Amino acid sequence: MRAQPENLRRSAAAVRAALAGPAGAQAAAASRWGNLVAFGMGASAHAAAGFAAALRAAGLPATSASAADLRDGIPPGFAATFLGVSQSGRSRETVAALAAVPAGPAARLALTNRPDSPLGAIADTVVALGCTEDSAVSTLSYTATLQALGLLAERISGGSRTDWDRLPGLAAEVLDFDPEPLASALADAGCVDVVACGVRVATAGAAALLLREAAHLPTAGFTTREYLHGPLEAAGPGRAVLLFGAGRELSLAVDLAGYGAQVVVVTDADVDLPAQDGLLVVRLPRLAGLGGCVLDILLVQLAAHVLAQRAGRPVEPRYMPADTKLPAG
Repeated sequence: MRAQPENLRRSAAAVRAALAGPAGAQAAAASRWGNLVAFGMGASAHAAAGFAAALRAAGLPATSASAADLRDGIPPGFAATFLGVSQSGRSRETVAALAAVPAGPAARLALTNRPDSPLGAIADTVVALGCTEDSAVSTLSYTATLQALGLLAERISGGSRTDWDRLPGLAAEVLDFDPEPLASALADAGCVDVVACGVRVATAGAAALLLREAAHLPTAGFTTREYLHGPLEAAGPGRAVLLFGAGRELSLAVDLAGYGAQVVVVTDADVDLPAQDGLLVVRLPRLAGLGGCVLDILLVQLAAHVLAQRAGRPVEPRYMPADTKLPAG
């Protein structure tokens, strides 16, 4: 984790170089043809969801999907551009989904750390992540992917909302946070719900996945408004809710603590919430767009590491089915 700031700098340089050339021109041109669909598996799928939300916020048509939902066939006209996201470039479902794009005018793009991977081999255009070799639980590669997708979104939309040059320094600040209060709030929960909206749908999904993979906690991820329509009924004593955001999440956090849940709200908002038993407020530096999602997940990475240490476990998956990855060659 301590390598995050330098890895973000290195990856940003590689991605910017790629986007300044034919890959960036191809991506920008393809996006003007119609809807863009971004997809992946695991953490990559959650990053893709945040990317699609960022494009929609910029006024561009974009959706995201799990590659598993596309691998068995994509009808003609489904989208003008398809972006497969996979750090290794070997996720079986992501490769199959990009291969399933019908022949024709649709563009096939790939974001991967391995341009020579199976995913890179079938893409029309590859953006190389330029990331340091990562652990089995996505850590460096996930934050680099968020940053790369943020830079790609800005290249496509022609606008800039995030000061990416500040990100490595802000990441270093977050890595100096004390993760013990967050870890303690989640440690004894029977289930942890993770809730966010907008581009932070990436955070909701990725944080829930990380706490499952690294800390082996039962979790679920929800968008904020969806959580209001039934899922919050499980909140109460013995349950925890981890919220990210500065809007509806704030009043929801107060309500959930009142229901007896252990609540943590991570926000960059400069507001004071009423002091309440079971309510922990964590304030992060403010950074717009997917850059903010990088800071979000760093906090969760710290807490997951503490939880794994407390349990005497390494931070790694226990079960990895052999049929999830293709051979490297």
